Amino acid sequence: MTDEDIREIMHHSPDTGFRALFEKYHRYVYTIVHRILSEKGCSKDIDDCVVDVFSDVIIHYDTSSEGSLQAYLGTSAKNKAISLKKSILSKTSNSVSIEDSELELADNSSLADNYERSELVSILLDKIDTLGKPDSDIIINKFFFSRNSREISDIVGLSPAAVRVRCRRALKKLKKLLEPLDITL
Repeated sequence: MTDEDIREIMHHSPDTGFRALFEKYHRYVYTIVHRILSEKGCSKDIDDCVVDVFSDVIIHYDTSSEGSLQAYLGTSAKNKAISLKKSILSKTSNSVSIEDSELELADNSSLADNYERSELVSILLDKIDTLGKPDSDIIINKFFFSRNSREISDIVGLSPAAVRVRCRRALKKLKKLLEPLDITL
């Protein structure tokens, strides 16, 4: 479904149109918000922010506008997540003094481990994206967001049994993609 189709549906039947918008762009918005809030926010903060983004779109989006829905949602998600991150940081940073805290500086080995882990996650996400939809959606929801096959089936529109089968097959494909890089799951 194209942006123009969604815009047309939103104009004639707002509920159906916004549901189609949510189904098409939920993963995109969630990814943007998750990348910004993953260090400081909890999963509830991320979910709430995603809901806020779509709520703002429902309230403020002009269906007669010609711009890209993806760009509009991406900008809205980024701005909302940055605002929430600033809010979270301001709440936590005001209550800790340097003298009272027992914070330890991270040693170089833990910094290197963190860098290595983030590089590994980046490579893994790139390879997962090459699996295509709905396999990439299934893998990300299963292993990054710890959702079960019933929850994933609601998101991707397949039966729970089909989700389990596709997940198993997608994992086999992913292992083959990662073998040349000497990465094992």
